[in-house]
Amino acid sequence: MFVIVVGALLGSVIAEAVAAYPVLSLLSRDVRAGIDPPLTLDIRVLTFTIGATVRLNLAILIGIVVAIWIFRLLQ
Repeated sequence: MFVIVVGALLGSVIAEAVAAYPVLSLLSRDVRAGIDPPLTLDIRVLTFTIGATVRLNLAILIGIVVAIWIFRLLQ
């Protein structure tokens, strides 16, 4: 799981870096899925706020694949 998160972070950084280049902007186009705005439940004593968003793009997927590949090479 840690390897997947590191790969996703690496891919996210790459996506932000190449977003300014028109040829590579395909890597930074993302799809978002989740709860927006967050769901809030107020029961006077406690307030619960539940929300999550998943952002995927091609650079994140490439980063995950590369991180898993490097992890398997190092084992």
